[in-house]
Amino acid sequence: MLRYSVGAARVLASNVRPLRSPLKLTFALTYWCQYRCKTCNIWQRKPADELSTDEVFRFIDENRDVSWLDVTGGEIFLRKDIGEILERLVRSWRQLVILHFPTNGFLTDTIVAAVQRIARQSPARIIVTVSIDGDESLNDELRGIKGGYRRQIETFRALRGIRGVRPVFGMTLSRGNVGRFEETFRACQQDVGDLTIDDFHLNVAQVSAHYYGNAANAGVLAERDATRRELHVYRSMRGLPTSFAAWLENRYLRHLDDYLATSRTPMPCHSLRSSCFIDPWGTVYPCITYDRPIGSLRETDMRLTPIWESAEARQLQAEIWRGDCPQCWTACEAYPTLLGHLLRPRQRLSNRSDQGTDLPCTDQTM
Repeated sequence: MLRYSVGAARVLASNVRPLRSPLKLTFALTYWCQYRCKTCNIWQRKPADELSTDEVFRFIDENRDVSWLDVTGGEIFLRKDIGEILERLVRSWRQLVILHFPTNGFLTDTIVAAVQRIARQSPARIIVTVSIDGDESLNDELRGIKGGYRRQIETFRALRGIRGVRPVFGMTLSRGNVGRFEETFRACQQDVGDLTIDDFHLNVAQVSAHYYGNAANAGVLAERDATRRELHVYRSMRGLPTSFAAWLENRYLRHLDDYLATSRTPMPCHSLRSSCFIDPWGTVYPCITYDRPIGSLRETDMRLTPIWESAEARQLQAEIWRGDCPQCWTACEAYPTLLGHLLRPRQRLSNRSDQGTDLPCTDQTM
């Protein structure tokens, strides 16, 4: 299919030069969330004046050449227009290869209806991450809402029945649940049935000032050695990859262990070279970690190109490429970075002027 050929060509191009538009885009549509997760302060924001439906539609119409889109929040299904937004995306973006979005899974009927709606129309690969933080008691304690676990399980089961949709569980390791991964996986396996390790993605808690709003709450982060031990168990359970996606995931995990051991980004990052982050007000950042806004879509008639190609963005991208940024290894940027180093997989940073953040930030899933 043409969209896959175009996507592959852009991946190869990202190995030799910065792209003229993002290969992968992370777009937070809202910071509203009804959960009260201990690892994340997004729910405390109570935001106002987020991008309207018309503004989001304008963005979709003006920026059609993205191959991989992560739509995130907050909880995106609290937006009353989410079905219309997702439908507009899959109809308009003919180069879209991967559409991914996480959900807390609480609004089962709303989530399933919206996913069914787009699954009938989109040839893109649709991946939905249902967040989970432990077995029933631990999950509901850490996520701050009674009955959440049962809703999350119900949503996951329902999504499995939609053709063309790939649901996965996403567990974020934090101080509150490190060491509980295998227990959590077994609980989900018992409640879902025929669940495999490929249906489960392990993330690591992070701090971020402009995204999670928890930069002053580093106490939620798990101890590094304990995190590495947990990741080792997970990697052992995954075994050898049987697909390109599994191979990419295994490389991400191996470099995540490298990062945890060294506090150093494993290779030059592709933020602003082939990826970026947009917040619910249309402010463009390099990623969910680096608190350096470079422009507002509301000032460019929702066109990303003037911001992406600006002198400030190019200068910042060069600094990030050298490692002159908060050192991290986020899933949001790790995947396009790995794809951008297929031709030079062993390339390392040549310089680093800071000592990095405490832990990587990974909340998105392949």
